[in-house]
Amino acid sequence: MRRRRLPIIKPLLLVAILVAASVLFGWLAARGLHGFLFPLGALVLFIAWRLGGVYRSIVKNLDFVFSAVRNNDFSFRFVDNPMRTGHAVVNYSLNRIKDVLDEAKVKAAEKEKYFETVIECANIGILILLENGTVKQYNSKAMNLLGVSMLSHAERLRCISSDLADTLLTIAPMEQKSVCFATETGDVNLLLNCSAMQHEGHMLRVVSIENIDRELDTQEGLAWEKLTRILTHEIMNSLAPVTSISNTLLHNKENAEVLQQGLETIHSTSDRLMQFVDSFRSVTRIPLPEKEPLYLLDLLNEACALNAHGKVKFSIAVDPADTMIYADRGQLLQVIVNLVKNALEACCARNGEQWVELRSHIAADESVHIEVSNSGGAIPADVAANIFTPFFTTKRDGSGIGLAVSKQIIRLHGGTLTLSQNNSERVTFLIVLD
Repeated sequence: MRRRRLPIIKPLLLVAILVAASVLFGWLAARGLHGFLFPLGALVLFIAWRLGGVYRSIVKNLDFVFSAVRNNDFSFRFVDNPMRTGHAVVNYSLNRIKDVLDEAKVKAAEKEKYFETVIECANIGILILLENGTVKQYNSKAMNLLGVSMLSHAERLRCISSDLADTLLTIAPMEQKSVCFATETGDVNLLLNCSAMQHEGHMLRVVSIENIDRELDTQEGLAWEKLTRILTHEIMNSLAPVTSISNTLLHNKENAEVLQQGLETIHSTSDRLMQFVDSFRSVTRIPLPEKEPLYLLDLLNEACALNAHGKVKFSIAVDPADTMIYADRGQLLQVIVNLVKNALEACCARNGEQWVELRSHIAADESVHIEVSNSGGAIPADVAANIFTPFFTTKRDGSGIGLAVSKQIIRLHGGTLTLSQNNSERVTFLIVLD
């Protein structure tokens, strides 16, 4: 675009006339020619007044430009045609400044849009906060993890979890924190990392949010698998010589009565240890699921039929009723039967209304949520913290592997099994299948 040259003769001419008239006024005054001073003085004042008008007009336009920029309004444009105004040069310069600001604004908007797109495409949740907790920007992943549709301040999360709100308000740059809170679908474990940046005179905290539930479940499963394999190996090494000696002594005819008692003790101990080893194996050697399509309602009805009890009221609700899942029928039935059996035992151990509910629905992310609830009273906190730990049990004849195996089966299906609700009114175990 070719730049237009604007005449500047008129402002310069006024300045030249003012200088010349001032010099002439001084010369006439020095010569004593007072008759010419009055008209010449009037001319000087007139030109000065005209130049003052130009100055006032320029200052007014500059003030207007500053106000418009401050209010982010770039819709103005000054007349820069020399045939229509005496301030064409100044107006042209102001219009050029406005064009430069327009370009800068467009580039800033494009850059902001670019970063918004980058943040939105991230696989982790991102929150950008001011130091006082005000949320400047976020992506949809962060809202999904936090369970809200929009967020203006970290304090608004206090209704979900005080720990979550406090963590977001206090987390410092280069700091990493984890927070766990309960939701309607179960416990959520989040890992938060914070970094800092300066923007528009404000110190911003950029907080990344990750859900580590799956990672924790995977690591927990791998740790227990490694532990049980080691224990199995060690116990088997110990049992081998005991079993061998007992078989040898059984054929020893000397002091038969004493030997018989000792051998029986050794043999019974070996049997118990072998049973213990078999329990370990059942945890570590779960076969991979052979998945097939099946109707969830049929599976839940079968689980209840296998655990029917006259004193306990059973109810089943599947929404939609024709919900179909892709799973290993035998393994998943084993899990649900185990959960229903535990719920039934909890109800029978308590007086009052006794019921077991099996409910299912499809969540917004298209995962299938299966809930097994009972009225058996809250599980003590110390027990609840260890219910999925292999060989932990509060039952006299329990093996302590039921829930551990169930959790492992659901993990092999790519899902999760959690204790989602635990109070005196309702205890709920939640299965989530993707």
